[in-house]
Amino acid sequence: MKHLFSPLLPKDPLQGPVLVLAAHPDDEVIGAGAMLAFHASRGHQITVVHATDGAQGDPANRANDICAVRRREGQEALARLGIPAPRHWDLPDGCLPEHLPELTARIVAVIGEVQPRTLYSFHAGEAHRDHRAIAAATAAAAAALPAECRCLGYGVNFVPPGGTLFDTTEWYGRKYRALQAYASQNVYIDLPGMSEHRDRAATVNLDIPHVLYGEMFLDLRPPELAEVHALQDRFHRRVQRETP
Repeated sequence: MKHLFSPLLPKDPLQGPVLVLAAHPDDEVIGAGAMLAFHASRGHQITVVHATDGAQGDPANRANDICAVRRREGQEALARLGIPAPRHWDLPDGCLPEHLPELTARIVAVIGEVQPRTLYSFHAGEAHRDHRAIAAATAAAAAALPAECRCLGYGVNFVPPGGTLFDTTEWYGRKYRALQAYASQNVYIDLPGMSEHRDRAATVNLDIPHVLYGEMFLDLRPPELAEVHALQDRFHRRVQRETP
């Protein structure tokens, strides 16, 4: 039986254009912010999509208009990474599974427009139903992707198991500062602090002193997306004891 540690891969082969699919403002920075800063530093065209309006992000009703607040925070966070303002699809927060056909059609359309050579989207082992819906819609839209596209599945609720690891030490400071932009969310949860622990822990199996932070992804090609999504989704439902 072989070792199956996550490989530490070079970032330079990753190319633009880059397409990033997120459910809510902050998802893509939590899961892939340092890698997105890397892409920005290389001058890659980056298109970020926030699929929902983020309306459920203020359970204690601290803000007058949480959708507008989260939109401003999302733009500021991406600016701190060197990335243009995101696109907003404004689908209802928490209800993406009920809009799965529309979501899939929108993803197919934006793929056709951007023609990404690198795609960031959720892996199937997420917990939030909106995240899971985007993972499912991405898998359903896989045939629209260019054949050479690298599909990097990221996680917010759960780190992708057994995925590819990239050294993000050089870019982690930008990610930390970007996460500080989400003031409306940081009153509920310490996104920068928790991210620092997780990205540091990603390097646990590396004996390389200068690699202090990493981000982990499922690293797939378009023809693999549907099969891997189905396998991972079925496994995740089983171990989480999901009931109808």
